[in-house]
Amino acid sequence: MTVEYSTGLGKKLVATCIRENIPYAVQMELTSKCNLKCRHCYMVNDNDVELSSEEIKDIIDQLVDMGTFYLSFTGGEIFTRDDLFEIARYASRKGFFLTFMTNGALITAEMMDEIRTLKLIKFELSLYGATAKTHDHITRVAGSFERTVAAIKDLVKAGIEVTVKTSLMNLNIHESDDLKAMCEQLGVRHRISAGIAPMKNGSLEPQQYDLSFEDMERYLPRHDFDLSYLIEIGEKDPAHRFKCKAGNAACSVSPSGIVCPCVMMPMAVGNLRERSFKEIWHMQPSEELKRLRNLTSADLPVCSKCDLAQYCIRCPGVVYLETGDIVGASPSACRYAQWRGSSQVTVMQSPGFEPGGITKNQKEVIKKEDETRRIQ
Repeated sequence: MTVEYSTGLGKKLVATCIRENIPYAVQMELTSKCNLKCRHCYMVNDNDVELSSEEIKDIIDQLVDMGTFYLSFTGGEIFTRDDLFEIARYASRKGFFLTFMTNGALITAEMMDEIRTLKLIKFELSLYGATAKTHDHITRVAGSFERTVAAIKDLVKAGIEVTVKTSLMNLNIHESDDLKAMCEQLGVRHRISAGIAPMKNGSLEPQQYDLSFEDMERYLPRHDFDLSYLIEIGEKDPAHRFKCKAGNAACSVSPSGIVCPCVMMPMAVGNLRERSFKEIWHMQPSEELKRLRNLTSADLPVCSKCDLAQYCIRCPGVVYLETGDIVGASPSACRYAQWRGSSQVTVMQSPGFEPGGITKNQKEVIKKEDETRRIQ
């Protein structure tokens, strides 16, 4: 039985993990290999330098000692690894609540019994369009839509609870309503997100597919976004208004064993091939990790004084990728905050903020920035 974050017990548990720096949720990137070539992908190839099955099992043992209980397997594409089920069975025996994150295109009907036996708490698949034309254009692999949808149907038929994830971008936003209807028909949960992150090497190329201000105005008001996970820390503590759990109660492990605060924050804080997790996380934390843990809203020179803060979803990882630091303002987050401000879509009410919007002149500036971005 899982402990939901929204319950009183769940919130107390998360608060304790944050305070004591217990990595209760860890994402393991098992590989950077992928069968798809998504246009907006943030992953960077690691030259096939991957942890072996035994190395991963050793890390899983260490996570048991660290107090981790939510373990997610992601990639790349996890089903490119022949030892995926061996690793997952080992983690399951250790008592972790497991999540698979996959594009689903390599899943076959023959795998259903194995997947069902694992009793995953989450099975998340990526789907980028309501039609093969759109989805396959984004993945750049013909037939990927058909294979992913077939996998979703097989999983649902096998009684496995599925969440379909969609990143909204200018390539698929026109199908957002159809995607929602399609997921309802398939009998799966649908989680959509807006905002495209840079690649892990800092390349901004994927952001050419981010939504324009016009797209936001036209399509986003029709969608509800679950933003509760973003305000768990700052909800009752304005000093941590822009802080997330990365580096305190959550982290990621790269395919080659590099520990980072988050998959979206590739700030190397230690190498598990050289040091133990306990040394990296508790005994000898890096200066970068200590700085991240001690950050407060007052340390953010721009964001802490911004009139649009109540409309902002500032991801420290995206800020790091966009600017090379963790205290600056995220250009992409600012654009979305400006849209929410103009549409009166409040993310969180913070003490001292009054509802407000942006001026017509500011809208024109944003539209010009969009035009410049498209030209570049």
